[in-house]
Amino acid sequence: MHQLKGPPAHPANLAAEPGPAGKDGRPALRRRSVLAALPLAVAAWSAAAEEAYPARPVKLVVGFPPGGPTDVIGRIIASHMTRELGVPVIIENMGGAGGTVGAAHVARSAADGYTLLVSVESSQTRGKALYPTLRYDQVEDFSFIRKLAKQRNLVVVNPRLPLTSVAALIAEAKAHPGRLTYGGTVGTSSHIGGTIFNSVNGTEMTFISYAGGNQPITDLMSGTLDVGFFTESTVAELIKVGRLRALAILAPERSPAFPDLPTVTEAGGGAVDVSPWFGLVGPQGLPAAVTARLYQAAETVSQSPSFRDQIETIGAVPIRSSDPESFRREVGQEIIFWTQWAEQNKPQSP
Repeated sequence: MHQLKGPPAHPANLAAEPGPAGKDGRPALRRRSVLAALPLAVAAWSAAAEEAYPARPVKLVVGFPPGGPTDVIGRIIASHMTRELGVPVIIENMGGAGGTVGAAHVARSAADGYTLLVSVESSQTRGKALYPTLRYDQVEDFSFIRKLAKQRNLVVVNPRLPLTSVAALIAEAKAHPGRLTYGGTVGTSSHIGGTIFNSVNGTEMTFISYAGGNQPITDLMSGTLDVGFFTESTVAELIKVGRLRALAILAPERSPAFPDLPTVTEAGGGAVDVSPWFGLVGPQGLPAAVTARLYQAAETVSQSPSFRDQIETIGAVPIRSSDPESFRREVGQEIIFWTQWAEQNKPQSP
């Protein structure tokens, strides 16, 4: 792409074409010539402004408090995008309502590429199903850039409980309906994973709602909660040091981080796949050149061996193939699925 050394003069600074001399002897301006030049000047000035993107730090909104899985992944993405864009990409945590508070903020922001969102299912695809009064359209109010990574969730329990397998967990939950508790943020995989687990295994465990962050995991370690359905990024180290016990992977395949841990179906439970994904979106109406620049940077990040190695240590894998069109299409398909699921299962809402 041809690189401009500097933006053309703003339309307001254009020199007008001189016309016939006025009464004072100085040339008069040809108004018609000035007006004719304005559209071309505006277009050239706008193109130069877009070509200069990014010219200042970019804010990347995470719709959850610090310490949770989206925050962990978001900070890794921000670090790599900083390198690719050449300006700081700064995380801003806006927790609340399953990530929908942060998503609503981005949807209302200026479409200039300087406010982006770490997009996740709870706010981008399940939000309307769980929050009927959602104040944004999950598709139409956003510009889609790229999916970047996905994680696996684990079934984990407090190690003081005498539950060492999925079969034992199911048997205990059936023997004492409602006694076992699990917790998380409404709409996230920590909530949906337990809801689907209950549904496919005929169990009844009680969900305890949290605003977000690490508090559910802390309560699981202390014994306030019994069971958790958390992402590897948040519990991997706790499992390795014995603070939590992992029973299974909630995905069709095993995890490289825990190769000996069976999938939930291998362990005798019903199939559950809640593999949360993470992507980049901006407000609706991002200029095409800005979207293209962000996609180019995100594509480079997703193919980077250092990005892959960094996220694999927390149980995530890069999404190798994604683009703005496929991202938008997949979100629309997932909205249909989760709307139907919510109608059938009547999940707990705030």
